[in-house]
Parts: sequence; C-alpha cells; structure tokens
Amino acid sequence: MDTTMRAPTQSPELVELEPHEAAVTHISGAPDELRTLLGDAFEATMQHIAISGAQVAGPPFARYLSFEPRIEAEVGFPYIGTLTTSDRVRQVALPGGRAVLMTHVGPYEEIAAAWGRVSAWASEQGLVPSSPAWESYLTGPDDPGAPVTQIVLPVR
Repeated sequence: MDTTMRAPTQSPELVELEPHEAAVTHISGAPDELRTLLGDAFEATMQHIAISGAQVAGPPFARYLSFEPRIEAEVGFPYIGTLTTSDRVRQVALPGGRAVLMTHVGPYEEIAAAWGRVSAWASEQGLVPSSPAWESYLTGPDDPGAPVTQIVLPVR
C-alpha cells in the first residue's frame, strides 16, 4: 500500500513506504520564485510523462535538496509505464523504507512550522534523515479549502 496517500494525520508518525519511480525536473531559485518554479516544473514534467506514454501515478511532489542560499529541488510525479527521459526531465527513485510522515492542512506560508514538528519528533525518537525529504501536494492552491500537503522525511 502506498502510505504517502493515506488519510491526513496532523501529528508525525513513523511509516513504511514503498519505493516509487518518479519523473522530475530540477529547479533552482530564490525562495520568492518557488511558486512559479514549481508550477512550471509540474507542467513540463506532466507533459513529458504523457508524451512518453506513461501515466501519473500519484500526487505532485517536491524533493528538497537544499534551501540555502537557493532552493534546489527535484519536482515531479510518481509514474507507471515507460518514461523517455530528456535534457530537462529525468527518472529518479523515491525511496522506500522507514519515514516520518505528517500532513499539513493550511497555507503554504505555515508549512515551515510543520517541518519543524517533523524534525523535532524524529530527533526525539532517535531517528536521523536517510535521504532528502519531500512534500506531496494532495490538494493545490486552486482547490477549494485549505491546501493539504504531506511531509515525508525518510529516516534510519
């Protein structure tokens, strides 16, 4: 079962994830450019998945590689089928295994506090990150209601 698509929990919990193949576009920019960078990358990646004949198999995500001084991230979608890569869109594996999972319901501007709760909880449990963390966007900014974002922190 894909635990990254479970019912929302607003408290951190330890889960076991299945690995997933994903198509991603790399982004790099200042924090105030993030919304535009994400939108452009999601559109380009989704189009490339379709052109390849593959199918999107989960919510869009951003896997953050660094935040300072610029945001560096892999942005895309899990997919099924065969992906033809390009200079811009490539294949990566979202890792399986243990992860801290938490759902943030609310504005994106408040997500830093949710990340703080995830990090603090993982540390309290004696868990350390094992690979870059990501956010899965279960609803978007144009959907009715508050955005729903799932935070995933792979740990060992």
